[in-house]
Amino acid sequence: MRTDVILLSHGSRAPEAREYFLELSGVVKTLTGWPNVEPAFMELCEPSLAQAVDARVAAGAEQIVVLPCFLHPGRHLIHDIPRLMAEAQARHPTVPLILADRIGTHPDLARLIGECVTQALNAEASAPAALCPGCLNPDCKHREQKARLLTGSAPL
Repeated sequence: MRTDVILLSHGSRAPEAREYFLELSGVVKTLTGWPNVEPAFMELCEPSLAQAVDARVAAGAEQIVVLPCFLHPGRHLIHDIPRLMAEAQARHPTVPLILADRIGTHPDLARLIGECVTQALNAEASAPAALCPGCLNPDCKHREQKARLLTGSAPL
């Protein structure tokens, strides 16, 4: 059965934020080997969740997993996403839509936070202010880090 994946983000007016999430979707596709990974946004960017679901179904998805890339529950997770999922399911009743737990529930999140803090401390000690906040600075090293991940020369 063909399973497509939609990574769902909040969305932002900042074009760099949208671009980053598009890049992240591509990295997930490459690292996992899943051929059909699509980004979607709750607001302020496209594609919307509805557009992404419609596109995946039109492309031949037999089931779709939607992963909310949110850390904590809020209005979107509690109200909006279930409503949008129900609407999409009504439009495509033969294609199961599966809502994954938000990434904030993952048990390795605390470990990842610790690694990020340690990495920031190490970077500050070796080259103060070398990393940008949020990886939106074009001079930041995040692109090099992503390249190392894609080539397998850095751990996940």
